[in-house]
Amino acid sequence: MAMRVYVKNNKGYGKNMLIACMMADIAEVLSYLPTAIIVGAVYALVAGIVLRLIGKRAASSGNTPGKVPFGENSVFKLTMSILLVIYIVVVLMTVFFSRELGSREGIDMRILGTWGITMQDHAWVIENVLLFIPLGLLLPFWFPTGRKGIVIIVGLVCSIGIEVTQLVTGYGFCQLDDVIMNTAGTSVGYLLYVGIVNICRRTMARRLCCLLLAIVWMTTIFRFSAQPADESGQMSLRFGMSICRMVVPHFEDKTVEQQETMARRIEFPVRKAAHMTEYAILALLLLGTITKDRITRKQLLAVICLVAAYAATDEYHQLFVPGRSGQVRDVVIDTVGGTLGLGAPNWRTPEGRRKLEAIQYANEQQLVALAKQEGFEMRPYIR
Repeated sequence: MAMRVYVKNNKGYGKNMLIACMMADIAEVLSYLPTAIIVGAVYALVAGIVLRLIGKRAASSGNTPGKVPFGENSVFKLTMSILLVIYIVVVLMTVFFSRELGSREGIDMRILGTWGITMQDHAWVIENVLLFIPLGLLLPFWFPTGRKGIVIIVGLVCSIGIEVTQLVTGYGFCQLDDVIMNTAGTSVGYLLYVGIVNICRRTMARRLCCLLLAIVWMTTIFRFSAQPADESGQMSLRFGMSICRMVVPHFEDKTVEQQETMARRIEFPVRKAAHMTEYAILALLLLGTITKDRITRKQLLAVICLVAAYAATDEYHQLFVPGRSGQVRDVVIDTVGGTLGLGAPNWRTPEGRRKLEAIQYANEQQLVALAKQEGFEMRPYIR
């Protein structure tokens, strides 16, 4: 009882406990990510091969993009489908395979009955909302315009299906709160999708948003570089140990010295991969800032130069941080990371772009012929 009074009267302590509980649960969910990524990679390989074969057959037969899986934006939608597969695997492992069969039984139809009195209870309620946000964010890409809001109903149905399955199998409790919070999470994800799409459709708003995010991201990189060597090394060690826990069997059974040794072995590639990821994100934000309608080679070259310049200033900044040093090698690695990041919006090859333009031109000619056949008068459209 004294513990509960202390938590209630100390809001800062309560918030820290809530965050600690959520971070522990999120770390457990992230531990399923390597398995989900492997499943996503297998799906990507199979789907890519099938998509390529069907695309070649459609091109040889003269079919339109609408008759080809994923349509014109095949690479983008394939990427979204890979992310959706990874997300589904993580959810299934979280709500089913992380528990023993028949370990939980019971039904709770109270609203907010799971909120409880402990910070762990509060954390579970919030996590039920967070768990379904990616569903509301990724699923609208698969629904036609005007019907995208149906994803909220899909989220509701999926949540009900999970709760009923948990009740039948004993993998979890069947709770009305979970359905409500999961549906709320789907709604939040859908609102994020609508906001992102509206920003991307408005060139000036999108460029301003990318500029603000780029400034925030550059500030984040600067703060990481301002950490002393000991603090930065400890952060890398903790991250390396987290990765080892995910991929090394029975890692917890090893001694502390063995765990630290394994983590330090992967410290260098982990740090450099993190650097490349940081600058890949920065490159994409800068590209979104300077691009209006189409991406040109000059814009790509300008972004690469900006990334290299900021990487050089970042290494120069580290010369004044205790225990840190500036290295030309790191500038090259950061620039390579930014260059690889710029490949994301340019996955379609020149040959693929030419084929797409040819298909679009053929579709336009078919529309013109159909309009003349139906007796419509063709007039030029001036924007």
